[in-house]
Amino acid sequence: MSTKINVRSPFYLKYGEPALPAVALDCTTINLQGFAVDEYGNLTLPDSDYGTIASYTSTAGDFSNGKFAAVGTATSRTVTFAISIPPNFSNAGDSTINCNATASQPATVCTGGITNNGSIPNQAIDTDGDTATVDLSSYFTGGTVTQYLITNNNLDYFTHSLSSNTLTIIGTQRAGVKNMLVEASDGDATHCKATQTIQVTTTAQATYACADAYFSGGSISQAGVIVNPTVNGTITAIKDSSGGSTITSYPANTTGSDRDVTLFFNITVPTGYSNTGATVECSKTFSQPTAALPLFTCSIASLTNQAVYSSGAIVKGIADVGTISSFSPIGFDAVTTDTSRTVTYTLTPPASGYSNSGGSNITCDITMTQPAIKPTAGTNVWYTGGVGLDFMTKAQFQAVLPSVTTLQLNFHTYEGALEANGLYDPKKRITDKAKITLKLASSDVASLVNTYAFLDRGTGNPYLWQNNNNLSLYNPTGGYYWRVTKVQEFGAYISPAFLQTSHYMKLESSGIISEIWLVDWYAATFTKIA
Repeated sequence: MSTKINVRSPFYLKYGEPALPAVALDCTTINLQGFAVDEYGNLTLPDSDYGTIASYTSTAGDFSNGKFAAVGTATSRTVTFAISIPPNFSNAGDSTINCNATASQPATVCTGGITNNGSIPNQAIDTDGDTATVDLSSYFTGGTVTQYLITNNNLDYFTHSLSSNTLTIIGTQRAGVKNMLVEASDGDATHCKATQTIQVTTTAQATYACADAYFSGGSISQAGVIVNPTVNGTITAIKDSSGGSTITSYPANTTGSDRDVTLFFNITVPTGYSNTGATVECSKTFSQPTAALPLFTCSIASLTNQAVYSSGAIVKGIADVGTISSFSPIGFDAVTTDTSRTVTYTLTPPASGYSNSGGSNITCDITMTQPAIKPTAGTNVWYTGGVGLDFMTKAQFQAVLPSVTTLQLNFHTYEGALEANGLYDPKKRITDKAKITLKLASSDVASLVNTYAFLDRGTGNPYLWQNNNNLSLYNPTGGYYWRVTKVQEFGAYISPAFLQTSHYMKLESSGIISEIWLVDWYAATFTKIA
């Protein structure tokens, strides 16, 4: 029996940049091509010279769930496609432009074949990777089904996999009620096919709390100017007391010494939580300097890419701000069990811009795990795939190579790749499907730091994922960043627009995981959480 999975995602199209940025994008320039409708009403989405399909619809009364009904005579079909406008066009502020495409749907001429056997029951799953399985053979009759065609336009709500007659539906990010279609055929072109609609309800499980905010950065200047931290969500108000009035600045510090200031932030909960759209108040404490210039600290230096190899050698790593001048100790002996190691890094402040510029160096302690010679595999199933890049942010790469070019930033950092390719990533350079199975030490993503990544081999023993023969040319440790998820992804290319948020691990050449990052693709924020 053969199976065919056809995921009708609206994000398939090729993308090109216009020669003249002042030109307004119109439907002639977009040039929709290749649109078709088969005899059962299934759509073949068109290609375009510019832009990507954001959504599509039709005014026809029999258009539903992304397809038309079958017809007895050839029927002209018109579909309106909303095309996203790339930023280089003068009308980019309009976000999308509607363009029509027309094709003839041939009459359905068939006899016999597969027919529906009752209706497939509604399915209900959670958004945290919950699954539901359906035995499709129970819902079709009239012959032997040799092929299923799955139409799923809602990959941000659920994905699916098909094995023989078993359809598995997997909850992803968003909560809501959506439909998917299953078309069954016996493989004979003269025989009729049958289509079933499955209603799927996805329910958010996790409740957003302040621990999910992942505060990063932010500051209060001596004059009281507030720079918001990066958060998982959207900050809508700042207050100087819990439940207090909204403020836009804080009183200047004239006390003669630095002081701690706790600010309270109203955060709108992002998609993917049971309280999505609610407002949660969370606090963060800042050090407000007494001098006009901020104090250069370990937090501002933002040390990343430090590591201890199994041999005991220490990796210097990088600092986003300032210069690492030395570290102590200079190495460790090899160990037979994973061992926690603390390394003291000495940093020289920038020559200007900080109250201690030109003054004494500062020291920052980093605690890491020195891996043992024989690491063991975990038992928790995770998935990875797509593209592994050298850095998460542009600032990391610029700290390693101050002369780095824009092209290098676009190809070697996720932040640069997002800016260059956009949320829908038509050139497939950012995310893609996570379908490679890993065996990791914990089910909690933040607890994966200082544990090993093993590749699953099915019935064979897992093997350590090492990159000793394929080290990064730019990252000081030689490691790469890879997306990880608890959901195995199938079907078409999965873009950042579908994922909305993602977790990334820093995989060192030894196979140890040294960092965990949270990415909000829509907010374009990259936050190291562990």
